[in-house]
Order: sequence, then C-alpha cells, then structure tokens
Amino acid sequence: MTASAMRSKPSGAPAGNFDPTDVETIRGVLAGFIRDQTGSPVEIGPLKRFTVGFSWVTYGFHASWVENGRLVQRDLILRVGPPTGIFGPYSAYPEFVTLRELGNSTVPVPRVYWYSDDTSVLGAPFFVCDLVPGEAPIPWTHDGGPAFDEQRRIQLGTQFVGALAALHRFEWQDTPVATIDGTKDVKRTATTQVDHWMELLEKWSPDRVPMLELAAAWLRERAPAAARISITHGDFRIGNFLEVDGRITAILDWELVRLGDPVEDLGWVCLQAWRGRSPFMCHFFEREELRDRYATLTGHEVSLADMAYWEAFGTFKLAIMHYGATDCFARRGFNDLRMAGMGAQIPRMLLQVESAMERAS
Repeated sequence: MTASAMRSKPSGAPAGNFDPTDVETIRGVLAGFIRDQTGSPVEIGPLKRFTVGFSWVTYGFHASWVENGRLVQRDLILRVGPPTGIFGPYSAYPEFVTLRELGNSTVPVPRVYWYSDDTSVLGAPFFVCDLVPGEAPIPWTHDGGPAFDEQRRIQLGTQFVGALAALHRFEWQDTPVATIDGTKDVKRTATTQVDHWMELLEKWSPDRVPMLELAAAWLRERAPAAARISITHGDFRIGNFLEVDGRITAILDWELVRLGDPVEDLGWVCLQAWRGRSPFMCHFFEREELRDRYATLTGHEVSLADMAYWEAFGTFKLAIMHYGATDCFARRGFNDLRMAGMGAQIPRMLLQVESAMERAS
C-alpha cells in the first residue's frame, strides 16, 4: 500500500474543532478515514494518548484491515496538530512528505501511511505512521551530570551523528520535499530564518523584547552563506529519537523540517539546553569531535565559527519558542502546564542568548 493523502471528509466525520480529550469521536472518525484510504473494512482498538512532545498531540492504537486479500495488522501512531498548539496552525504535509521520502534512506524514520490537512476531518491536520519501539533519552539529569555511561555515549552518539549526516546527504532536489518551506538561496538561509522567527515573536509577544531584537540585529549582521542546501530537521537533539538496547530506532518530531543550511542542525545540537553542564554536545561528543565526525561522514568541512553562529541562532530560536509556549497557554487556551513552565524559564533563556552571542563573537 502506498502512503497517501485524504483531503475530502470521510463518511460520518463531524464538523467542529479538534478536542484532544474526545478519544471516542476521534477513533470513530479515524476508522472512517482509514476505511476510505484502504477501501477495506477497518478495526481500530482504543486510542492511548501519549504525553510526550510539546507540540503535536500523539495517540497510539492498533488497527487491522484487508489489503490485496490479506489481513494487515499494525500498531500505529496518530499525530494531530492542535489549532491552539505552540506552532499552530499546522500543516501535516511537510512532515509527512519528508518522512515518506526518507523511508528509503539510511535515516531511521517511522513508516508513514496517510495524512490530511483538511481540518473538516478531525478539526486539525494529522498523519498516521508506524509505532516504533524504543524509549527517548532526555537531556535533563537530576544532578546535571552525564546522561549516558561511556559505552552508550559513544554507541548512541555514533548513530546520532550518522543519522544527521545521512539526512544532510539526502538528495531532495527531484522529490516532493523540494516543495516544503525553506530557503534555496545560499546567501539568505540565515537571514530568512532570523526574519521568520522575529515575525513569530511579534505574533506571540504583546511587548517588544530588547534582548531578542539585539540578537536579531547581531545575527543578521554576521549571517554566513551556506555551503549547500539540505533538508534541516529543525529540532535534531537528544530527546527526539527512540532507542532500544543501544540502537536508535527512529528520529522523531519533524514539525520544524525545512530546506536550509545544514549547519543550523549542528548548531542546534550544541545548545546548552541539551547538555546542561556536560562538555558533550547533546551528551555525546565535544564540539570538535562532533564537527570532525560529521565532516568525515558528509565530506563537508564545517568551521567552529559557523557552528557557534548557528548555536547562537538556535538559542535565539529556542527563546522565541518559549514566548510561543506562553502565548498558547495564556491567550490561546492550550491548557498544558508545560507551556506555563516554559514561560517561567524566559529570563534564563534570554541570558543564554546573550552568552551564546558572546561565545560566537
């Protein structure tokens, strides 16, 4: 069965907004959607909501249908972009089409099945993919110390950098990924991103933020040209992959995927937020070793200065995300206390922006 899109409203689908707590209605509509996609009767088990992730709403479920005369049974994931979420309004298309094209690459990603950006179906964009086994290691440790022992650090770190290099080597030009958002002008990759995030800040914050306006001017003045254009994940870090017994099974959370400078992802890996007091970027490798391993795998040399620039940009971007979290909790009715918690961290994030700029100067 080929991955496909459903843009019309399936039979029995209700009108109205997406309610993440109304799992029985979601389940019924989802069954009709999959039935329309497969042309087969469908059975869907109970939906289990996962609390992971700060953006899309995620449910797990078991489904069975008939395909080419054979019974198919899958453990699946439903990902829904809530209208009031931090990056709402969402589109499922960029994430879906990227995952579909990467399915034949060496980047470990979940297999995707269907998507829809028609909000009359569930009340929000969504897609369906495989439930991949594994646990997501997180960067925050109780004492700020190492997240891994030495063996796991090297084992997982090697795969982590390998997945990033494979993503950036992927030849997207003649695939549908060429239609997603991003910048193909190597001279404007950085400034376009700065402008994009400042537009979001203006949308999310009722007040001007002097430190972020200063940072935006600093970033525009020092913007490097990209050596090439690649798919950029946008949130490639510890916490956004699954692993089983030291093997990375899937890279997750592609909602910020776009075309741009691949060094942006390297800079994001280096953020203080993902390593605390550890000398290892994302608890894996020191900055120089990260650069060297990446260069060996991609055949592209990267300067520490460019990595430091994109680390400063990433810290700026993360700070603005915290304003988005505050906005969706305080003004959009997204009742997730983790969003409120992010709002409380804004002063700390602004200090990290200043520090990252100083290190890159």
